[in-house]
Amino acid sequence: MRRAAWIVAMAMALAGPALAAPIEIFGLQGLGGLGGPFHILRYDVTANSFYDCGLINGASTNLAMNANRRLFYMYPFAPFVIYQADLDSGNNLINQQVHDTLPASLSIIDGFTVGPNQDLYMTGYGHSQIYRYIIGSGTGTVATEVTLLGGGAGGDLSEYRSDLAFDPITGYLVGIGIAPGGVRRSLFQIPGGLVMNGVNDNYPWEYFGGNSSPWAAPTFDLGNPGNPGGPLGPNPDGVAFDFTTGALYLSGDGEKFSLWDRNTATVINYINDSSGADTGMGFDLAFQQASNIPEPATLSLLALGGLALLRRRRRR
Repeated sequence: MRRAAWIVAMAMALAGPALAAPIEIFGLQGLGGLGGPFHILRYDVTANSFYDCGLINGASTNLAMNANRRLFYMYPFAPFVIYQADLDSGNNLINQQVHDTLPASLSIIDGFTVGPNQDLYMTGYGHSQIYRYIIGSGTGTVATEVTLLGGGAGGDLSEYRSDLAFDPITGYLVGIGIAPGGVRRSLFQIPGGLVMNGVNDNYPWEYFGGNSSPWAAPTFDLGNPGNPGGPLGPNPDGVAFDFTTGALYLSGDGEKFSLWDRNTATVINYINDSSGADTGMGFDLAFQQASNIPEPATLSLLALGGLALLRRRRRR
């Protein structure tokens, strides 16, 4: 009986961090528009409240977070200096410092996320490629992981373009791009296995949820410079997920931070501050990449398996 209690206790202890992990979305707020100064805001999903984590060094419109709640941020134009910062117990920025510098040949980078393997993935204007940077490598280099097949000027005019995020439900990499036809903005997806296999794979444009999903509807548009009245304004720019439920959050360039129905491609609501005003959060969004936090359901199965094994040994 003591052994059974120990198994259950261990499972509950391991499940503790997952149950206690904060459900939060982080975003860049440019108080003076693209010129900054830039702050990082924290949106507490449970409390439906915002907190200003502090002023970042320099300017940045790219933001990502790893499993240990370390933030990485970078300006979209060369020199591509990646900064890192941590959060103290009060969610204030600390330990801001330069992490690495990437080559100027990358041109414009406008999408950032940390993957389940804790590497940094990015894309940008006119690239139609997904790049991988190994965090902590200090090499200042990136590798091409995915190239959009059939896109660009010589194809259907589709393009990978803005923020990226790994979907905690499907494992796909999701991002904002220019849909086939070269005008509308929508969400694309790429199988996570292709993104993380260390090989440059060619992959065709695929809408989030599949090419028959509402995100693929011929009239659907998140907004673009010719359609500034779209749900995210003229420059859709931020993607994040609630890692516990898969709930989808999107934003425009410093505006229209919003919760979406991922299955119907519709806005559930725009999330404003306590006064009802737009927070200006949204130049990029990030969420905790929680690959190293055990899931309660998985741990429950482990506990049940341990108890079954214990009973089997007793019968023997």
